[in-house]
Amino acid sequence: MIVTCVVFLSACKGNNTIDDIIPKKQDTVTRVVAYLPTWKMPYTPDWKKITHLCIAFGLVNSDGSLNLTEVNKHRSVINIAQNNGVKVLLSIGGGGTKNFSQAILNDENRTLLVDNLQKVVNNMNLDGIDVDYEEWDGGPEGASTADLNKRTALEMLYKELREVLGKDKLITAAVTGSWDNGGWGYYNCYNNTMHKYLDFVSLMIYDETGPWSSSNVGPHSSWTFFENSIRHWLDNRKLPKEKLVAGVPFYGYKFQSKNSSDGCISMSYQEILTEYPADNSELKDSIGLLYYDGMLTIEKKTQYIKDNQLGGIMFWEITGDTDIQDKSLLNVINRVLKNN
Repeated sequence: MIVTCVVFLSACKGNNTIDDIIPKKQDTVTRVVAYLPTWKMPYTPDWKKITHLCIAFGLVNSDGSLNLTEVNKHRSVINIAQNNGVKVLLSIGGGGTKNFSQAILNDENRTLLVDNLQKVVNNMNLDGIDVDYEEWDGGPEGASTADLNKRTALEMLYKELREVLGKDKLITAAVTGSWDNGGWGYYNCYNNTMHKYLDFVSLMIYDETGPWSSSNVGPHSSWTFFENSIRHWLDNRKLPKEKLVAGVPFYGYKFQSKNSSDGCISMSYQEILTEYPADNSELKDSIGLLYYDGMLTIEKKTQYIKDNQLGGIMFWEITGDTDIQDKSLLNVINRVLKNN
């Protein structure tokens, strides 16, 4: 903890307090946040249609060190994106990780992690860090006892990272879109003070269903899920609307049976159009037991974001889109946001 105190004093020297480095309330900014996985690179987005690029993922080791092997292979994308006016963040964590919790629950490990992230931001000339922490247990009440400890540690990570990066660098979070539907979930895994250290929060409003044994068979990004998730974060988590970035999927899930999620597979939007060329699949949200977001639903969700003056839209992930311009989901988003 001594190291943490030194970092705090260094960041807040003089008469400054933590309030001086917390991002101030901003006017509504329509952000278009694209995730780009390292395993899908090289890939060149249409830079004019996105505002933020999250490179996924920097892997967090249990001792607070980072594994950036795959990220380092594609460092050139940072300068290219920034030269096109796009802010670039390193996204750390991701689904399926196992070491992130050990890194933040231990004070010494968390201090090392913060120090390493500061070095990465400086050495790579990044615009900030995106935290995609997904190592929750969940439960009938939305959070397990262990989750409550993780919640405290995660907020400390945000706070300490803000202290060393200051207010000029971005710190963002990708969070589950889970809401209180009366069943098992993650909806109490976050509190109402975390977001004060963050520039914006991206809601992962997808994967309500999927290829896991407990999953129902049906849409994974329904309109009901979309609205309820946003309302949960605005009303219950008290997230300022200008910081709320609503996530949509550029992929779908194809189930093999009406009664079981066994054998369920993921398909990108591009793959769906290729496999179902004669079905007007770009205008649909489902074909048989395949569920996804087509053009009309992406248009409706983007319009909702715009009409409610939310902070923007996010999608996982950009390479899932099609190169066919009149069927592109990114083009739909751009058209709606640019249409005054």
